[in-house]
Amino acid sequence: MTRNIFGAVLGMHRSGTSAVTRALNLLGAALPGEMMSNTHHNSSGHWEPLEVVDIHDQLLAGHGYTWDDPFIPTTICDHSTPATQAANHDIAAFVSSHVIPHPVALVKDPRICHTLPLWQAPLAQAGYTTVAVLMLRNPLEVAASLQARDQMPTQVGLQLWLRYTLTAEYHTRHLPRVQLRYSDLLNDWQAALSPVTGLLNLPLPAVDTALGQQLTAFLAKGERHHAIADDTLASHPDMVPHVATVYALCQRDMADLAVQQQFDQIRQQLAQSDATIPSETRIYWDYRRHQHLHEIAQLKADIEWRASVMDAQTKELAWRKSVMQQHKLER
Repeated sequence: MTRNIFGAVLGMHRSGTSAVTRALNLLGAALPGEMMSNTHHNSSGHWEPLEVVDIHDQLLAGHGYTWDDPFIPTTICDHSTPATQAANHDIAAFVSSHVIPHPVALVKDPRICHTLPLWQAPLAQAGYTTVAVLMLRNPLEVAASLQARDQMPTQVGLQLWLRYTLTAEYHTRHLPRVQLRYSDLLNDWQAALSPVTGLLNLPLPAVDTALGQQLTAFLAKGERHHAIADDTLASHPDMVPHVATVYALCQRDMADLAVQQQFDQIRQQLAQSDATIPSETRIYWDYRRHQHLHEIAQLKADIEWRASVMDAQTKELAWRKSVMQQHKLER
């Protein structure tokens, strides 16, 4: 019996996850749920399900984190907390409502690097085989993109790239997976997507077909605003420890036990260093985290208020229209 396939697209924000997700969607993979709208930072689309982003944000917030916190632990899904239980329930509901109708479904949200373990049980129960597509981009390009979008300091962007990448690698070891470089996708999408389409059981069109031309046009839209040579990584003045090493390891055979052991050693070193961070730094990060969560809550409340005002105005317009129509009838 052929099982359905669920593809999880993992990678740090600004790593090309949107591009590969839309490309695979054009090849036949379904994108379940309502997609996030385009923005000027990503005019070709983010291709993230709004409901999934909200589930992940709620899970992180329930443990006191936000997506841009470098201290999110690899074990965040292991703790039986109200936030984890709620995420389990919501993910199962999403799978049941949005994923099940599709033989090949694809979900992209960078936060899934941290939350993937919670998806495993509901997907297995629904009859899906989970596979992983790991997007890799030069960390300096990611940091430059985050700086342009969020005014994020380069070292913070590099630290986030490091943590997301290590966590994604760790959580996908037991799954069929493919590593894909963003630059390869843009330079030769057919060669880059070949192992991915094999993993997802999707057709790979020739470049000169109508679908091939559509893919070429989509991937040539110029969304890659930052291109930095790999050989400048180690010597960059803002380089963060382990980043260059992890980037190099990612381009080796990640099924190699020796490579995995090196990943493990770096994760352990980071866990040890995190435990000895000065209290002043932790106070700053806690403050920043709580401020971020407060801003999110305020924005959501403002959106709800504006929606209620618009609803009231719509109802008033409908009432006025009915009154005008009634006056016409009475004449």
